[in-house]
Amino acid sequence: MEDAGSTFSSQDLDLEFSAKTPESEVPAKAHPAESFLQQVGGPLSVLVGTTIQLPLVPVPRPGPPVPLVVWRRGSKVLAAGGLGPGAPLISLDPAHHDRLRFDQARGGLELSSAQLEDAGVYTAEVIRAGGSRQIREFTVAVYEPLPQLLVQPEAPEVEEGAAELRLRCTGWGPGRGELSWSRDGRILEGADPEGAEPPRIRAEGDQLLIARPVRSDHARYACRVRSPFGHTEAAADVSVLYGPDAPVITVSSDRDAVPALYVTAGSSVTLRCTAASRPPADITWSLADPAEAAVPAGPRLLLPAVGTGHAGAYACLASNPRTGLRRRSLFNLTVADLPPGSPQCSVEGGPGDRSLRFRCSWPGGVPAASLQFQGLPEGVRAEPMTSALLVAVPAHPRLSGVPVTCLARHLVTTRTCTVTPETPREVLLHPMVEETRSGETEVALQASGCPPPSRASWAREGRPLAPGGGGRLQLSQDGKRLLIGNFSLDWDLGNYSVLCGGALGAGGDQITLIGPSNPALHFDPHPSPGPSISSWRLQRTRDAAVLTWDVDRGALISAFEIQAQLEGPDLGRASTYKDWVSLLVLGPQERSAVVPLPPQNPGTWALRILPTLGGQPGTPSQSRVYQAGPTLGPTAIAGIVLGSLLGLVLLAVLLLLCICFLCRFRGGQPQSSHLARWGPEDCSGSHAGVTRVSSLLCTGLWGQDFLFHPCRGQVLPVVL
Repeated sequence: MEDAGSTFSSQDLDLEFSAKTPESEVPAKAHPAESFLQQVGGPLSVLVGTTIQLPLVPVPRPGPPVPLVVWRRGSKVLAAGGLGPGAPLISLDPAHHDRLRFDQARGGLELSSAQLEDAGVYTAEVIRAGGSRQIREFTVAVYEPLPQLLVQPEAPEVEEGAAELRLRCTGWGPGRGELSWSRDGRILEGADPEGAEPPRIRAEGDQLLIARPVRSDHARYACRVRSPFGHTEAAADVSVLYGPDAPVITVSSDRDAVPALYVTAGSSVTLRCTAASRPPADITWSLADPAEAAVPAGPRLLLPAVGTGHAGAYACLASNPRTGLRRRSLFNLTVADLPPGSPQCSVEGGPGDRSLRFRCSWPGGVPAASLQFQGLPEGVRAEPMTSALLVAVPAHPRLSGVPVTCLARHLVTTRTCTVTPETPREVLLHPMVEETRSGETEVALQASGCPPPSRASWAREGRPLAPGGGGRLQLSQDGKRLLIGNFSLDWDLGNYSVLCGGALGAGGDQITLIGPSNPALHFDPHPSPGPSISSWRLQRTRDAAVLTWDVDRGALISAFEIQAQLEGPDLGRASTYKDWVSLLVLGPQERSAVVPLPPQNPGTWALRILPTLGGQPGTPSQSRVYQAGPTLGPTAIAGIVLGSLLGLVLLAVLLLLCICFLCRFRGGQPQSSHLARWGPEDCSGSHAGVTRVSSLLCTGLWGQDFLFHPCRGQVLPVVL
């Protein structure tokens, strides 16, 4: 029976067992059999060397009829036999005879000393003669104990762009659990069997394949084995060597907002160079200034107090000692130095005064400023230029008063200057007297109303002057100011004229210079009219005198002396220069003065104004008498004001009484029927204490009745 057990089918076993069972009276094949499959729980996991126990739960009823239990692994019968006391054991697999044990009391099966090949699907078929069949399945997994894992190579390195990198998880094998890989703690998904292209990183058996490594593959990779009896893992750090990439140079400055465009001279500049690389790249510099001997190595380069010589190209060289690659980048440093001052604009006449030349200049600076005119007439094109710009425009009267602006652009800032060509208008000469440190007198004639592009031509007594050449006559740069040095009263007085002419028109003026002449000081048989005070006023204030005056045009005056003389009984006596005391000395432009007088010394003062030129006195003004005396105080002034107001009130009352008197005597006696009365309620203000008064009715000159209202103080017409 044991030899044939492995070849019997379920039907054969059923028939044979039924034939041997005396309790069965109906053959098995006489009844159709009903069978159903039952999956028992989840997989059963056991370690190698332990016992596999497969119980039948619930235990089948022992009979009658006696059930037959057949155990298989796959299609191979392991054991078969009836249940119950005395039931026969029909079959037992001889290959596992020493490890198999069939429990005929409960129908279970045990397989001792489990081996890896014992894993699989076990089925238990319960057969009853003439009855149904029940099949129960058991899934058995046999595992070896968890191994000691190791990822090889232990410290893998690979260059970016290599063909592949393989990691092996040593210690794992079939039956030792489920193997999985992770990168930085995240599980790597397995390959899709139906995928068109396998993933770049995939598991192949106990290996992990990284195809065409990139820098992002730099990570920690771990292999992990998991079984129902625990888990274990091993890891290795993969280094992907790459670079260096192209270096990136950045610049910073302690003064400039956008140093990548430019840095100002004198600022401290820092250059930084970075290059993506593993391992980090070695950084060296090449400076724009070849005379710089010591060039520090490292990613940071400091340039303190940069100048224009620091401008130029700076090179950063990055090298990777592992990959052997080298990369180089350049940065062009621009050092901006602002031109001194501000842009200067001017306009002048062209040849023959047929055109106007507009000039704009702003020299110096690094880089040079770009200049461009704005506001030029239509049809005149002027391209931007650097440092200096000249544009010629045809002369036309319409250009007078039209401003033209020069726009000067520099890296640091943008500035402008404006010039307006104008026709000469109201040309006037203004004399000014100056004294040098050596005591000499200089006279300057300033021409106003002579705007550019007009040019000034000077003449004396109708003869043209040629200033310059180191002589006493000097012209200013614009020609509008004539300076007469070491002025001589004997040679330089007289008539001077200026003519301002240009492309837009002409105008002129003349002036006669008058020097000091004081016959009381020296004798001159032919004295010239000297500078004098043409008019002046004396005003009295409290403890002071206010003087205002004017002088003749062309009078050369370097100072004004305010002189005083205390008058006595001999007021009409002739006085000399020495009899007067100078109280104030004022400049030639002053035309008023306040002279404080001591209140403790009241009396009569004589005041006058004396013009001087270079220390020589001119003709003094007529003297005026200042009478010092008591002045009204605040109390007196308040009394005067109050008395004036009371006088005005009395005058108004008197006027009203006169009007009523005239009405009474010209229009007859007052009529009692026309009398009206007012009570206190007719007057504004409080009613208390107001006496009832009567109005006075009188007839006017033209028969009109008038009424005097005592509350309002008015004369009102009455309509009866």
